[in-house]
Parts: sequence; C-alpha cells; structure tokens
Amino acid sequence: MGKLLRAEPEGPKYLEGYPQAKYLLKKARWLRFIEKFKGYNKEVTKAFARSFDGKTVEIRDLKLTVTETTVAAATRLPQEGERWFKNKSVDEQTWRIMLRNPGMDTTMFIRGIHVHSLKEEWASLLLVIQKIITCEGRFGSMYMYHARLMMNFLEGQNLNLPYFLLLSLKKMSITVQKHIGNIEPHLYHHGLVKILIEDQLKKNKDTWEQLLMRNYFQEPSEAFGSSPPKIPRKSRRKEKSAIVQDSPTTETQEVGKKEKENRTKDKKQRKEKGKRNTQEVYQSPEPSIEEYYQTLSEKLKHLQKQAATTKAKEKGKQSIGEGSTSPPYLRRRNRLRGRGSKTQVKRPYFIDLGEETPKKPPSSHSPPRTQPSIETSPPQIDESPSQPELESSPHPPQYFEVSPKRTPEVDPSQRGGI
Repeated sequence: MGKLLRAEPEGPKYLEGYPQAKYLLKKARWLRFIEKFKGYNKEVTKAFARSFDGKTVEIRDLKLTVTETTVAAATRLPQEGERWFKNKSVDEQTWRIMLRNPGMDTTMFIRGIHVHSLKEEWASLLLVIQKIITCEGRFGSMYMYHARLMMNFLEGQNLNLPYFLLLSLKKMSITVQKHIGNIEPHLYHHGLVKILIEDQLKKNKDTWEQLLMRNYFQEPSEAFGSSPPKIPRKSRRKEKSAIVQDSPTTETQEVGKKEKENRTKDKKQRKEKGKRNTQEVYQSPEPSIEEYYQTLSEKLKHLQKQAATTKAKEKGKQSIGEGSTSPPYLRRRNRLRGRGSKTQVKRPYFIDLGEETPKKPPSSHSPPRTQPSIETSPPQIDESPSQPELESSPHPPQYFEVSPKRTPEVDPSQRGGI
C-alpha cells in the first residue's frame, strides 16, 4: 500500500459538497473550528511532534503551552460534554440509529462496520470526521470511536472535543519519539498544529510566514508563494493537491498568480524567438547583381530553356519505361501463369451425307469448303453402309464442332429390302 496523506483539507472548500454534514456541524458548534484549516507545513509538524512533552512545545525560537484550555481557545470549540478518548469503551447502543438496519448483527464485523451499511447522511458525516478530526487516511469502515464521535450530534450525547484532540496530539508525539528513524507515517493533525501556532503568534504579534523564513523551514521565495520546486511531469497530477494545500494565505496566492503570468510571458517570448530563427533559416536566397540587372527578355528565355529541358527529361523517362518489356518484379506464380501446355481437345468427326449444314466461318488451318447444292447434283449414297467416308485434310483436325444428329435419307426403293 502507498503512503497515506493524513493531513486535513481546507475546511470551507471541502464542506461545499456535504450540505447535510455542514448543517450538523454548525448545530454542534464545530463548524468554526473546521473553517480554520488553511494549509500546513510538514517540517513544522515534525518539530512540534519531536518537542511536545504533553504540556509545552519548543519550535526553534517559539515556545508555547498546549493544554485543554489553549486548544479550546485556539479552535473555538465548546469545552463541554464527556471527556472521552479511544481507550474507553462505548456501552450505549444509541449509535445503531445510524445503521440502515438497526437490528443487524455487528459482531461479524471484525475490522469495522462497512460504510454501505450506514445511512447516507451519516456516511457523509463519517467521512468529514475521518478526514478532519481523526486524520486516518482510510475511509472504508466505521469503528466504535467513530460511532462515539458521531453520537455527539444526537441529543444528550455531547463530547468534549478539545480534550479528545489534546490526547490525540500526545499520542502522536509519543509514537514519533519512539520511531525517530521513520517519522512521516506517524504524523497527522498538520492543520491543527498550524492553528495552535498561529494563535500563539498573534499574541506575540508575529506571522506564520516570518516564522518559516526566520527558522529556515523553507526558502523566502517559497514562503511568499513563488514558483514551487520542479516536479517531473508524471507526478505533477499527484502532488498538485499537496501544492495547493501548502499555499498558506491569500496574499501569497496573489503573488503566485503574478509570477505565473510572468512565466507565461517568458514562454511566449521564447516561442517568438524560435519562429524568428526558423524564418531566418528558410528564407529564400537573395538574387545576385547580375541576375538583378538582366532584362526581362533574357529571363524569359532562361525560363523557357529550363522548362524545355524538364519536359525532355520527362519524355525520356517515359520512353525508357515503355521500352522496357521486362516487368520490375513478379512472383514465380504470376510469371508462370498462362505458360502451361495447352491440351488439344479431340472432338468427334461427322458424316457428310450431302445435306445442308449450317455455315461455319472458315478456320485458319483448313481451306474453305464448297458444298454441292441439291439442284445441280443429286445426293450420292454409298451402297456399302459398313464404313462411312471420312474427310481427309492435309492438316490434323483441330477444334471441330459437333453437327446436330440427323437420320440419313434412304431411297424408298431400298426400304423393302431392309
């Protein structure tokens, strides 16, 4: 799993999407505290966690005391209700009103009750509490300490929130001081630390930006919202939200906007310089003095000669292309197509009985035939019917057509013998 960002979002912007939760927070007098969250500084939170002993904090040249009363004064939270923390159990079952099915068996939820089993208005309120008050980073399930915090919005179940926040800060500092080599996973309440320090700085007539500059928590240019450190393009989207939260005040944001405008102007100037360079590179060469003083007629003659030479070259290329009989490249399959041995089709001969046959166009191999007409010569019938006469031709017969079958006419005098 990746690193968890356990920092509070900016209150006014975040609550715009949860109007029901905003109404309940206002009713419980927690809204003024949440509206105070405006950025943080991770290095300041580290210094706070390392030096907090449960009562006093020393951050370089700043010293302040952190108690229940100071937390209530800085956050403007009511110091009323039950003084409760996570190490105490919750005996009452009034929190079951928040469930979709109040009579469901919750013993099966070993790792907390799933968010989908809550009603919509309570699910949105749980998300606000997890992001701003408990600062956990995971929002999929509800535990019993979440249920106790949400019971504050029911009648007769008030909770002393300054006491809860003080003990949470103590718990954070104890775990950080135990794990000095690996501090960042145990840091949270970044926005609350800034609220407590700013309250003390107001008493000292000091500001948050001067504290950062004076104690070298960040560079002067960064303190007044100038250009952030260069981030690779792949990770810009991920760290955009963190950069927005780092901007401490509206004044620094205005200065940052001005510097962004200056950057855009610089980029435009660079683009214009690049265009000028390209224009200078691709400019056409200036004509020489001799060409300049030539007459128009000489220039026209020169152009006509150039056109004639280009046309002659094109004609030569076309003639070369037409004269070359061999194709540039053909596959063997296409080269051999049509070169196979043609098989001669043998067709049967026919008997010429002297009758009229349909005229055929004369072939290229055999000479034209003359068929005798019926008027001039009577039909000659061979008396030996054993073998018919076959026409002989000097060339071998090719591509003969089959004539329609007809029965030979027999002399009526011969029918009786048959």
